[in-house]
Amino acid sequence: MSQGPINLGGAGDIDIYPEETRALMRRLQQSGVAFGDKWSTLAQSIGAGEQEANTGFDTLSVRFRAQYNPAKPDLEKLSTNVRPNLIRLGAGGNKIIEKYVAAAARDVTRMRSLE
Repeated sequence: MSQGPINLGGAGDIDIYPEETRALMRRLQQSGVAFGDKWSTLAQSIGAGEQEANTGFDTLSVRFRAQYNPAKPDLEKLSTNVRPNLIRLGAGGNKIIEKYVAAAARDVTRMRSLE
């Protein structure tokens, strides 16, 4: 069912385009899935590369590790959480859209009952 723009309260500009906003929420969720899939592959490659390199023997390696090692746990945690966070944000956005659409429908029904 196609829905046009919704302007709750009729004050000012249009508040939401439900279909377009739903599409954006799907894209947000899909980007989380894509990032998560890519991160999974990259995390394995990074781990394998670290094992293979066994760094710490030259000046460049020591300098790199001095910055990288403390940041690595946070980077891994943040990267691992991108997927579930974007999926959750998209799902939350869709819930808000449905509440907005329901409120608009309820307002229309109320207005019609005043006639």
